[in-house]
Amino acid sequence: MSASHDELVLLQAQMEGLESIFFELYPFGIELKRQQVQDYYNQRFNAATEAQASVAKGELRRNFNTRANQVRNLVDSAESIGEVTNKLILVIAATCLPQERTRQIEPTVFGFCEGLIFKNKVDPAVLDKLLVNTRLIPAEARLLLACAMFSGISQASCGETTMSIKDLLASLITLVKTKELLARNDPFYTEALYFLEGMSEENHADK
Repeated sequence: MSASHDELVLLQAQMEGLESIFFELYPFGIELKRQQVQDYYNQRFNAATEAQASVAKGELRRNFNTRANQVRNLVDSAESIGEVTNKLILVIAATCLPQERTRQIEPTVFGFCEGLIFKNKVDPAVLDKLLVNTRLIPAEARLLLACAMFSGISQASCGETTMSIKDLLASLITLVKTKELLARNDPFYTEALYFLEGMSEENHADK
């Protein structure tokens, strides 16, 4: 499974925009509208430069504008397929290339991701089906990885017990790798590997 250079660049920008939304904007209650997003990064830029006269402001401004543009473009894409206040719609927009957004996500995948994002829940039977029998397209593989990465939890309910997000992400990475669903340089695949490594290091540090 491969993607062109331009497609990989777009996916990278969308993934970074998703990171910004979940890690920078949501925690501060920033509304996902173009002006509010730009205002937030303008304020961040001013705060970063007012105390350091030696900072290369032009380069810093470009970095902040790039971040703002990634978020605004992702929000625009999400608006084309649904309501941007819906976290799952944002993740879907980020994980799809433009030509993939018109194709319906497989209901089993959608339902699994919906349960994880909104209910902190993993259906073990559905997970087994996804890992073994379901034929996934690249956008669905990215969606599963992204929902695990951006779930914001360390444990999810799984039947009568719990499942660590680390173990879930590891299983999904194995699925993507063994079935060759994504190119090795797909931004969501490589980011999932970094996430898993970070989770492993955190668990090791806690012991």
